[in-house]
Amino acid sequence: MIRTAILTAWLVYATTWAGAVGAQTEGTTSTTLHPQVTLISPGTVVPSGTADGRHLARWNRRVLVAKPRIASGDTSALPEFIRQTVSKFHLTILATVDTQTVASPDTAPASAAAPPKVRFRLAEVGVGYSLALGTQLTVIRSDDYEAHGASLSFIDRQFLSQNLRQLDEIRTVARTASLLMFDVPTILFHDGQHVDCVSRHVIWIDRRTGHLATVVWLLRSQGDKVIPDSSFPPRWIDSSQIEDRSIHVDQTQFTLGIPGKRAFALEHLPPGRNLNWSEELLELASLSHYDAQALRALMKSLLASPAP
Repeated sequence: MIRTAILTAWLVYATTWAGAVGAQTEGTTSTTLHPQVTLISPGTVVPSGTADGRHLARWNRRVLVAKPRIASGDTSALPEFIRQTVSKFHLTILATVDTQTVASPDTAPASAAAPPKVRFRLAEVGVGYSLALGTQLTVIRSDDYEAHGASLSFIDRQFLSQNLRQLDEIRTVARTASLLMFDVPTILFHDGQHVDCVSRHVIWIDRRTGHLATVVWLLRSQGDKVIPDSSFPPRWIDSSQIEDRSIHVDQTQFTLGIPGKRAFALEHLPPGRNLNWSEELLELASLSHYDAQALRALMKSLLASPAP
């Protein structure tokens, strides 16, 4: 009876970015999580990580796919079937890349006007959860999973529903035709502790080539300021692989068997290539608002940053 009560109480929480969300009744979030971030429609098939963006269907790029896994710490506090439930659902971030015609500048001779240029555009970014159905990952929701061939238990549905609600924590920081920057509250396992921080994501498209890149870094509170965590270098994400999102469990954050908000933490940032912090990048990476000049300076600094 005690074990059953613990399992039921544990369903109050979810582990998207190893944060926690209060329990609610089963349901879904709104279609738009923020004016610049969309909830991906159920039934969407997750593209491979090798798409080049010239296929202009909706959701033609994979940005990040992460499969959570209870990996370390007080793992015995959670029964096996709960660990399996956690690993069923893949946090999924996709993008739609399309093209737009850009008029050439009025500098060409009147007798030989230059043809218009075609540039790639980051049309939209969406988030959701996907499940392995056959050989493909397919985005699903807890209220229409059967329509897409999925079979979910009551516990699966509750867990998925809570994870979807956690996506409401996303906050868009900056948006242009080629870039989207957003923040997500995150709990990280660092120096033996679960530390509250913010994961800042920049999704960027090269308008000439269509190459898509994503970089992530961590922000921490320091007094009345928010600054980059210099102990974790910014990282260009490898979108071609499914991330093994390992989760650390801290049983000291449980009360009467119920996990608290800081009971689960990410072990590391998504895999990829580390960059090096420069003084300029540290300053630019901590801004809460960006104008066009600041965004150009940030991207220039990131692109110029060598690996540590």
